[in-house]
Amino acid sequence: MARSFLPSVTPPLRRRTVLRALGAAAWVGGAPLALRAQPELARVRVAMGREESLCHLPLVVAQQLGYFRGEGLDVQLVELAGGEQALDAVKAAQVEAVSGSYLSVLHQQLRGQALQLIVLQGRAPQVSLGVSLRQLPGYRELPDLRGKRIGMSSTGAMSDVLARVMLSKAAIRPADVHWVPLGSVRRAVLALRSGEVDALSHVDPGMTQLEQKGELRTIADPRTLKGSQEVFGGPLPGTCLFAPQRFVARHPQTCQALVNGIARGLKWLQTAQPQDIIMTVPETHMMGDRALYLASFYRLRESYSPDGLLGEDAVQTAWSVASRLGDVREADAQAVLERSYTNEFAQKARLKLSKA
Repeated sequence: MARSFLPSVTPPLRRRTVLRALGAAAWVGGAPLALRAQPELARVRVAMGREESLCHLPLVVAQQLGYFRGEGLDVQLVELAGGEQALDAVKAAQVEAVSGSYLSVLHQQLRGQALQLIVLQGRAPQVSLGVSLRQLPGYRELPDLRGKRIGMSSTGAMSDVLARVMLSKAAIRPADVHWVPLGSVRRAVLALRSGEVDALSHVDPGMTQLEQKGELRTIADPRTLKGSQEVFGGPLPGTCLFAPQRFVARHPQTCQALVNGIARGLKWLQTAQPQDIIMTVPETHMMGDRALYLASFYRLRESYSPDGLLGEDAVQTAWSVASRLGDVREADAQAVLERSYTNEFAQKARLKLSKA
């Protein structure tokens, strides 16, 4: 069930948050407010996955620090169970945009659904694959996973993609293992601890928590640029903000405002200190463990895009992965890829930031 994501601010933080919001409202890239191109829409709904995942952190930061308000935009974050639900929501016009994986955009383009990336949030996948030290204490290599139970967030999610790519390297077909969709981070952690699954492909902070407790052995880790190169052969794009192409065409100033806000969030994340994270990220995201959340963030920091731009090498890696998974069928690669993303908004946002 979808619910509006409207994080509260604890009383001690209110004054500082108000000051941040005022600062964001004053950030106009050197142009007088009256001369700025205003968004066509005053309010935009953005679907995202479970709030405890760090994949959507640039979006959350932009909202928490008032960056969208500074662009004249009221953004409502709508938490849904997973990527499939988010896609359904944007297709049904229940939301205007989605925070999800670029591979989902590419997959939908190949199926005739005109969705388009407007800003990149993650330049590496924020997922990892590991085996249970209790269930598979003698694990040595990928073929040992044949016939085993593998947990992931949902079918088609980045966690599913990672597991399938790794299995293909050992010539293990998807039908040779048992897939267990687990949804949320909390559910995934419990599934591994209870012995419901033998291996787990999922996101942080759950994976870091299981590693720290000595319950999981990581066997594939593309959470860094080096790790993505090792697993996928290049920099595979992670989470992005995307919308229907018709929405992008009809509401360019609204899209620009969204991208400007996220670009500021990405820049903020590059230098954020522990106390900044604690004071900005809602407590509900942290699974009751601030130290764990911070450890996960610093492990993932490199994976966040510094500028929101999607590079050509990353696009080609995504196409290669889609081809390996059998998603590509008699498609004009160049045409599909060109439709799947635009860097126009991120380039303008970068220019604006450079002048601020």
